[in-house]
Amino acid sequence: MSEPIWLGPRPPTRSEWREMQDSIGSSPAVYSALEERVEGMVADLVQRPFGVSFGSTGDAIEAALDALGAGRNNEIVIPALCPAVLGPAAVRCGARIRYADVDAKTLTLRAQSAEAFLNNDTRVIVGVAAHGQPAGLEELAALAARNELPLLEVLCGGLGGNIGRDPVGRFGRIAVVALGGSESTIGSGGAVCVTNDDSLDSALRLIRNLGRREPKSEWERIGGVRALERIGLDARMNPMQAALAEVRLKRFDETCAKLEDVFHDYLRRLAMHPDLVLPAPCADGTVRWSHFAVRLSERFGRDDRDSILQGLLRHDIAATSILHVLPAEPAFAHTAEGAEFRIAQRAADRLIALPFSTALAERDIDLVCQTLQVMIARQTILR
Repeated sequence: MSEPIWLGPRPPTRSEWREMQDSIGSSPAVYSALEERVEGMVADLVQRPFGVSFGSTGDAIEAALDALGAGRNNEIVIPALCPAVLGPAAVRCGARIRYADVDAKTLTLRAQSAEAFLNNDTRVIVGVAAHGQPAGLEELAALAARNELPLLEVLCGGLGGNIGRDPVGRFGRIAVVALGGSESTIGSGGAVCVTNDDSLDSALRLIRNLGRREPKSEWERIGGVRALERIGLDARMNPMQAALAEVRLKRFDETCAKLEDVFHDYLRRLAMHPDLVLPAPCADGTVRWSHFAVRLSERFGRDDRDSILQGLLRHDIAATSILHVLPAEPAFAHTAEGAEFRIAQRAADRLIALPFSTALAERDIDLVCQTLQVMIARQTILR
């Protein structure tokens, strides 16, 4: 093979670098305007009035939990199977984590599972669009409303999708839209929190900037002294992240169309394989997938999956498992209190995220699928 097959979005191309250079100026005022444009572009995609950018998805989730009132002596409910980035942010907010098992088909948190963990100490429910799959977000929003609780929507993929007439990103009091390469199809890094609430918008801006208010003048932007009104994060999106995000968001519709073709190419090649469970559609919406993640059949276990992953890597094909069962991870074992999450664990042990980007040609997809099938056949013999 001439070159490795990447997992997700590539680094900037030469033409993208040139566009980024045109966007990045030499003064803080230009940086701020660039940041604001990215915030506005993401907010427009989810039809919300406010967007606040952050340098990382973890910082954005932590700030959102803080703004929604999660803290010590209360609880948050999150899916047991979720992106790793959610775990550290949930722990740092200080609240006790209650894990709920996921739906076997969509691998997302559903209302029935979450409702069992609600009590007087619950402050926030967290719904995640896993691999971009938004199923369950609408019912979680209804559950949160009935119990007068905020829903935090975490979109590690899914931007541009919808449930019914509502775009994904409109269901939570705050939605965190990840833009990083391992979490989305943008690949610029950072994230944007979107909301309809101007008070939450102000709180998020205060938290992300070390507890300082936004500057009121150009002088305050480039100098001056502003009080530290609260303990916050040093979490602004940097100009390079913002410039690449702007370049790629301008072509977002084109990117989605290309990825839709890649997704269906995978489906056509792998649909009849007896040992693969393919991504499930959203029954009442449109999914904008961020990954093409398959599950091995029940006759395989975690060791089999890991061996197949290593086989793909030996052939220069990037593959991994994007989602984790947090309470089963060593760093989070103290948060689980010995509970078991059978659906989440069975899925996590057999998940394989294959390369998924606009750079994939048909021959690349053919090679990935052929190699995957060879590795599955090899593992079947070794078992």
